[in-house]
Amino acid sequence: MKRILNYPGSKWQYAKQIASLMPDHKAYCEPFFGSGAVFFNKKKAILETINDVDGRLVNLFTILREEPVKLTQLVDYTLYSRQEYELALEQSADPLEDARRMLVRCWMGIGGKTNADAGFRRNISWNGPYNTYEWNELPDRLLKAAKRLKDAQIECKDALQLIGELDKDTLIYADPPYLQATRTSIHYEHECSNDYHIDLIRALKAHTGPVLLSGYDHELYNKELSEWHRIEFSTKIGIHTKTKRSVSDVLWLNQLPTSQMSIFE
Repeated sequence: MKRILNYPGSKWQYAKQIASLMPDHKAYCEPFFGSGAVFFNKKKAILETINDVDGRLVNLFTILREEPVKLTQLVDYTLYSRQEYELALEQSADPLEDARRMLVRCWMGIGGKTNADAGFRRNISWNGPYNTYEWNELPDRLLKAAKRLKDAQIECKDALQLIGELDKDTLIYADPPYLQATRTSIHYEHECSNDYHIDLIRALKAHTGPVLLSGYDHELYNKELSEWHRIEFSTKIGIHTKTKRSVSDVLWLNQLPTSQMSIFE
């Protein structure tokens, strides 16, 4: 599925690769849902739970599932403009309107930041990226995403609490806001401290089912997860094209699907 949300840290470019590395599972959980790139590109499980602590983000996906036609109609009639972006910075009391505003904020803001006014994302060069073209394609993408969301449970709670409630039959894919030491700026309304990352790693190691965890290369993760499998993806980070830098996006796995085991032997 194509990108439905321009969101910091999204895994749209290699979501299918991550999904292909998942062991067989009956239940699936994403404690840090974000844009849902991996969820929207994996096979459906019997039971699926998606969670994010950002209430505006959860509202967006709830409305998308429950009122997809109304939401896509509003998006279809929304012009790609600075005025719409500035309006979207303010939360609406109406859930449907705020879902529209959240889409506007992420698509029309630079870098898709949700913690501050990042500025209006406009085209300067004729040869791309074509922001308005993607915006105009969004209604069709959203309708496809709504169908995928139909049977999912949607939560809005602390990830550590949710992880502690899961059983061994649940595969967890965790993609938390990365350690701030590995990034150049703050992007999210709800960030994670170093202590929170330590607690998260402990909670994931205590989970008796399969776990996949995304993050940038860092000694904290490398030390705590030294016995886990490790796969690297090359990616570029940064808001502006000229200042983007290459980094290794790492996926740690506590177990592998049978089809992949021979690669690591």
